[in-house]
Amino acid sequence: MKATKLGKIKKSDFEDTLFRLNDEEIMGYRKHNDFDYEENTNTIVHLYYNDNGHIGSWSKGEGWYFKNNLTIGMDIIHSIINKGVK
Repeated sequence: MKATKLGKIKKSDFEDTLFRLNDEEIMGYRKHNDFDYEENTNTIVHLYYNDNGHIGSWSKGEGWYFKNNLTIGMDIIHSIINKGVK
């Protein structure tokens, strides 16, 4: 499964965009903490799901979505992305 990067985006804007991409259906959510023991750093990754599986991730000001798990068509996805991402 290949992710499509939305680039720099605020978490709230990403969630709004992903909600529209998910045909305004309720999404599942999970927060994952990834700790790098060598660097002694922690990265939080926000994961979003629908009935088809993993639909998006957001971390450190960047977002990605997985179009194969979204239920709406590609023409609608392009329309939403072009309107929603600044």
